[in-house]
Amino acid sequence: MTVGHPELVLRYMEFVNIRDQAVRTGVVDLKKVKFLTPTTILPLSIMLRTVRHLALVPPPNPDVENYLWCMMRDHGYDALNKSTYLPVVGLPQDEELCQPILKKVYGLAGDPGGKNSFRYLVGELVDNVYQHSRFENALIMAQQYKRNGDMHLCIIDDGITIAGSLRESGMSLDDDQAIVDAVEGASSKKEIERGRGLGTTMSLTLKGYGGSMLVVSGDGAIYCDGDEQLRYRLSDMNRYEGTLISMKIPLTVEEVDLYEHTSL
Repeated sequence: MTVGHPELVLRYMEFVNIRDQAVRTGVVDLKKVKFLTPTTILPLSIMLRTVRHLALVPPPNPDVENYLWCMMRDHGYDALNKSTYLPVVGLPQDEELCQPILKKVYGLAGDPGGKNSFRYLVGELVDNVYQHSRFENALIMAQQYKRNGDMHLCIIDDGITIAGSLRESGMSLDDDQAIVDAVEGASSKKEIERGRGLGTTMSLTLKGYGGSMLVVSGDGAIYCDGDEQLRYRLSDMNRYEGTLISMKIPLTVEEVDLYEHTSL
């Protein structure tokens, strides 16, 4: 993972470098950070929530510092009050309690690509976390970048990883291969569910929206857009103990045909 890689990959690597320094020094040093996106903020937020002894050096730009605190301070439903972003919101352990949060997400996002497709996409992401990860912490965040004409949507959990979930069904795979197999339809569920899973999410993101997607889980990662698929086997420094899924979605006003890109 180097400078020549796509934006979502570089944003994850920004977190990795911050984490590496924090492990060595006990300080989360953000003084070189000039811009923050969900792909960096979400794993950073879980780290700050779970490793309590860390000191924090904020970004030097007051606008970036204020944005960081605005995104991270509440981790709850009461923070959902803006039209261009969804702050870091913690998912409750009980999936039934998640529905009010999802409704707020849909309203804030403006349903790019139409209600059916966007709400299905978000619902799939959240449902997969509840069905497969066994998380202690799970967070979701979104940010519109109207100047660029896109939205970054990210969800993260500190659960058993995609490979760990598949392993419970008897499939022993390396982390990177587990992600590929999950995209191609492998599931830890014994029953077959039509239109469900990571593969559907990726198909809708890439082919429906013309977006891009990064999945990081354990020692593996894949990045996909319309032109390429990059597969990574991560070092100990770069791995993530859990699963991060980050998407860059164009803010299209055209209807995205949900049924064309799913098996519903």
